[in-house]
Amino acid sequence: MVNSKRIGDTVEHPQFGRGVIVALYRNGSEWLVRFDGGLRFRRPRQEFVGQGEVRLTPAAPLPALDTQPMPPDQYGARQLLEALRVGVAPAQHIKALTIGLESERASLASGLAAAHSEGGAVRAVIGEYGFGKTHLVELAAREALERNFLTAVTSLDLGETPAHRGVAIYSSLLHGLRYPDSDERGIEPLVEKALAAPRWREQLWTATPLQNDPLDVGLYAIQSTSSSRQRKAWREWLMGGRRTPALAKAAPRGVKFPSIYTVGHNGRQMAYLLSGVSVLARLAGYSGLSVLIDEAESYSLLAPYQRPRADEFFSAVIYAALQERQTRITPAMLPQHRWRDYPPAYEDRQSLFFLFTVTRSENRLPLESWLDDGHVLTLEPHHSAQEIGQFMQTVMGYHSQAYGYAVDERQRQVRRAAAEHLALGMRNGRLSIRGVVRLTVELFDLLYLYPDYEVTALLDELRQQMR
Repeated sequence: MVNSKRIGDTVEHPQFGRGVIVALYRNGSEWLVRFDGGLRFRRPRQEFVGQGEVRLTPAAPLPALDTQPMPPDQYGARQLLEALRVGVAPAQHIKALTIGLESERASLASGLAAAHSEGGAVRAVIGEYGFGKTHLVELAAREALERNFLTAVTSLDLGETPAHRGVAIYSSLLHGLRYPDSDERGIEPLVEKALAAPRWREQLWTATPLQNDPLDVGLYAIQSTSSSRQRKAWREWLMGGRRTPALAKAAPRGVKFPSIYTVGHNGRQMAYLLSGVSVLARLAGYSGLSVLIDEAESYSLLAPYQRPRADEFFSAVIYAALQERQTRITPAMLPQHRWRDYPPAYEDRQSLFFLFTVTRSENRLPLESWLDDGHVLTLEPHHSAQEIGQFMQTVMGYHSQAYGYAVDERQRQVRRAAAEHLALGMRNGRLSIRGVVRLTVELFDLLYLYPDYEVTALLDELRQQMR
């Protein structure tokens, strides 16, 4: 077959996927291809789709049909690897698969401790795309749950939870409320535990000067009715839902029905309600409430007229958490809703930890106007070869478990040398932390699928790419 491919043409490899030819060797019989996954390899032309018979060295003879189910440990390891292939660490293995972040984890721990002892704390995480912001959010969630905090996590998007719609963010947070002692989600377990607390209503009143507080009215209505339908309707309303006829039937007599505002200047009310939920958490025996928001570039995509409402929500929650322990935001800067005035937060018994991520952009949240440097965590590609090597060691163990082979010197050699190259790639801006995760799995895949693949050739290609 006459080779008709030229430099720059797109080709397809049955194992490595799509790539682009960057050099030709031996009169076109061998191609140097840069694959979409990031690696570059020099491979015989015949291996590529449409270029003749594929001659690959199989990893092992095809096994006989096995009707037995895969062992749970092996199945779990394969699921973990599939998540890592796209650069995401599964939540249940988040700590074991964290690369570095020692100072960031220490900051999270001190923030949670301050939230419990002082009433609130704030952390903002800023970094480029792929630098591990979402990973740090889940790491914070695990840390908060282990410290007995209720944890509310949401990721913003322009469709369901845009940054300028405070009530949508509030509703998403409470619908996904997580518990350290249960797999349940939502506000129902918290409501039931708060109602079981001695003198819950008296304690709630002492924590806020507001009359007809939405949380107080909602909990009192739930306690006053035996109808499961009405109780559910009230719980949905407390999580930012709409008024329904079922609410009116169980409304407390002589109490003016408060509103949870969906439009207008509602950032102050949303912050007040989140502060109140943290008070309910303390009444129910928890350490407090951890609110974690993954901004995910949503703010930078807003129209200019929408950003002030987003600023209003974030600055209000920051003030609710820190209150007088900061000087950059004052209550006068947080506008009231046209129909009713709200305090910026509860005055007593709250424990609110607020963390949110920010993607670097010309149009991002104005952190410098709200927070001191000690409240901002900046993610940079500073991971050392030793930190990456520890991560690769963990992945190597899961990979051997997933595919049932014993780790040999080839895997160990790649683990030792590749960590240096990947660290170099991060310093040179060639890789993000997500790229390191994906490449680590791909390297062990290659060693497993091609037992005759020379380790020196693999490492040489990786070194050339990371320069």
